[in-house]
Amino acid sequence: MDRDQLIDLTRRALKLARDKTTDLMPTEYTVAADTYTSATHHFEDTAMLLASPQLVGYVSELPRPGTYATKTVMGRSVLLTRAADGVLRAFDNVCLHRQSRITEGCGAARRLACPYHSWSYDLTGALAGVPGKEGFPETSSGTPRLTELPAAECAGFLWISLDPNATLDIPTFLGPLAAELDSWGIGRWSPLGEKVLDCPINWKLAIDTFAENYHFATVHKTTFATIARSNCTVFDSFGPHHRLVFPLNGILDLEDVPEEEWEPLQAMVVIYALFPNIVLSCTVANGELFRVYPADEPGRSITVHQNSTPLDVSEESTAAGAAAVFEYAHSTVRDEDYALVAGLQANLESGVRPHLVFGRNEPGLHHRHSTWVEAVKPTARQ
Repeated sequence: MDRDQLIDLTRRALKLARDKTTDLMPTEYTVAADTYTSATHHFEDTAMLLASPQLVGYVSELPRPGTYATKTVMGRSVLLTRAADGVLRAFDNVCLHRQSRITEGCGAARRLACPYHSWSYDLTGALAGVPGKEGFPETSSGTPRLTELPAAECAGFLWISLDPNATLDIPTFLGPLAAELDSWGIGRWSPLGEKVLDCPINWKLAIDTFAENYHFATVHKTTFATIARSNCTVFDSFGPHHRLVFPLNGILDLEDVPEEEWEPLQAMVVIYALFPNIVLSCTVANGELFRVYPADEPGRSITVHQNSTPLDVSEESTAAGAAAVFEYAHSTVRDEDYALVAGLQANLESGVRPHLVFGRNEPGLHHRHSTWVEAVKPTARQ
């Protein structure tokens, strides 16, 4: 974001903090409890995600030609490569022989060899070697290739589609947020790895925890609430996506500082919700990415948590400090947010109450759920 935009967001956040209020929706919003528990909703949600562009990581995870990375997306293993031509490609990480995963993790290589029978592939997805190829005259003839998936780089992030026939147009998908996200640069910062949470909570319930700071004063009393204000949020929507600004506790100090001396990124955290299942948390020092997926039943979800830093992590002490910040944020989500809403999930499944309520002070929840509802309408219950 340019400085004028940051100053405007800071003005809005400062006014809300001064007035001890938050951006408000016109009315409350009621959600049926079975949104989080029914098999029908689970089926519709899974179909919605499978049909949507998937943000799967940072561009910095494939920093140069000759690198690769693997991702698990909706239960599928995906291989991302950057071959000698510098082009990003994505493939199903499935060997043409016996469907073993070809590789795990990330690294640099000219070829990748399947660990089962050593069938090898170059980084463009072409089959490069078959031990005992006389046993496979049909398979090894011609130019056999891995199943390629659409892939794109946009706003500093890696994107794919799980549909091999899809067309990816991420700039159009993101709209005005494409340039805004790119301006942060977090997708080009140093990546700090992935941490995975397999939890007994619905995927939408997991995303709900990122959509408001009303809970900070109670759930995060000794963690996030010591840093950021509770129940104070600047909200803006961008089609199916939205942005939340969480003012930090010291924002009121800016009242006595001329605007030209403001350092906005020292006064707020910016949260982006990208349709349908991505949360980005952006600060001056961290770029957190949460990829949240439905698991194999309504009451379970998988959250892949990544982080990046603008710091030079080639220095051991700097890397250790960045890793400690990452673990602090991860453990707070795991031990406070997700641990608490596991009980909420159990209550929802009990059927004791037919609905739950989002307040006027929770605009992120209103927007997120209304966009999910609209997305499944065309195919729902046909």
